[in-house]
Amino acid sequence: MRIAFLGKGGAGKTTTSAGFIRYLANKHPFVLAIDADVNAHLKGALHLGKLEGQEYELGEIRNDIIEYLKGERTDLGERPMVGTTPPSLKSRFVKVSPDDTLINKYSQKAGNVYLLTVGTYKEADVGGACYHVKLTGLQSFFHHLLDGPNDLVVADTTAGTDNVATSLSFAYDMNVFVVEPTMKSVKVYLDFLSVAPHLADRTYVIANKVDGEGDAQFIAKHVTADRILGLVPQSKHLKRFEQGKKEALNDFMTEQQPVFEKVFQTWTSKNRDWNGYLTRLKDTHTKVCRDWLDDYFGGVKLDENLDNEFSYKQVIEKSLKELALV
Repeated sequence: MRIAFLGKGGAGKTTTSAGFIRYLANKHPFVLAIDADVNAHLKGALHLGKLEGQEYELGEIRNDIIEYLKGERTDLGERPMVGTTPPSLKSRFVKVSPDDTLINKYSQKAGNVYLLTVGTYKEADVGGACYHVKLTGLQSFFHHLLDGPNDLVVADTTAGTDNVATSLSFAYDMNVFVVEPTMKSVKVYLDFLSVAPHLADRTYVIANKVDGEGDAQFIAKHVTADRILGLVPQSKHLKRFEQGKKEALNDFMTEQQPVFEKVFQTWTSKNRDWNGYLTRLKDTHTKVCRDWLDDYFGGVKLDENLDNEFSYKQVIEKSLKELALV
């Protein structure tokens, strides 16, 4: 299961993501955290102490990731594999496990939390790079991820509605907008629903920095009650944490626990339609190929003659059989 935290910059998205990850880590054996925000602050917000493992940025090694996931597939011929290329039965896949080759190699670890980081801009990117390019490896990662209902994957994503511009828009089972009681913050959520109405049934709100009944009424005016997972008051503990008092993070998490429990219950009630996921991935791949990718690669049709026998159900069943034999 996959969940994404979104919201206007400054609303508390990354801190809320970090708190939820730590909440899960206290209750479950393994949590995969992903920093997919251009600002890349999740590691600091998690405050996990010294992390084990080399620090990789997925945006810098996206070609290595795609080449690994390509596996032994032959349907591409000499054509490149890109972030939206649907898998093949001969692809390599990723499991939500500390023993998974890709996760173990590219994550930084602290106890039962493993962190993957997309990374931010470098000096060489100035004036010529788009963050969507850096997200290519993460797109391919998600489309080859065989996660089940007991697997926990939490992503802190780019601010605003930027997520809808890539295939990551449908990669998550649930989206949570962290929203302040201001029109600018609420508008980010409403804009998302406007441009992606097909994602409305999996999109929710945590109202943050709610100071009194007036703020609560403001949120209720713009967000329907069935979409609100909780109202979080202005937190003195969070302020102390952001002032450098690291021990205040635990107090903040305790304060947030009822909201985190509601998020978890709602999230784990979702069921993924793998066939629908594959259909949307194929449609998205064809669209981006026709829009610009085919031309970028010299007119090659990147979506033709792909493995039509592939289905997620088939590779998941194969994976389960292999586990039963271990």
